Amino acid sequence: MLWVVLLLAAVVLAGTTEAPAQETPRPEVIAKNLAQNVLGEGTVRAVRVSRDRREIDIAWDAVLYRSTHTPAHNREQLRGEAELATGSIMGVMRPQVIRFTILLDARAIARGERTWEGFTITYGQEFGK
Repeated sequence: MLWVVLLLAAVVLAGTTEAPAQETPRPEVIAKNLAQNVLGEGTVRAVRVSRDRREIDIAWDAVLYRSTHTPAHNREQLRGEAELATGSIMGVMRPQVIRFTILLDARAIARGERTWEGFTITYGQEFGK
């Protein structure tokens, strides 16, 4: 009977040992994952986070752009995806600024910036004013 109690104690104590510490992901990985949670897997092409984590530069493939849509509709769609993607990063990582580029194949079709004070976006020429 005593050996059963000792065996149970050993099992219980073995289960309370500390799990190995998990490595914290690099900030670039965190930003990429947050954006891809909104945009979809494999859409983010590049991420750079400043050493002090105050600035993030990110580029991704246009998700909602369609050549069959009007320029006005595409502007609206691109703005929406940019607001959501940068907002997800801003809310978790809390940088001062996120600069973004939205790509269609190898060409930038929109660029912008998000800060705590606001959001700006500039579209390529094909989208008009």
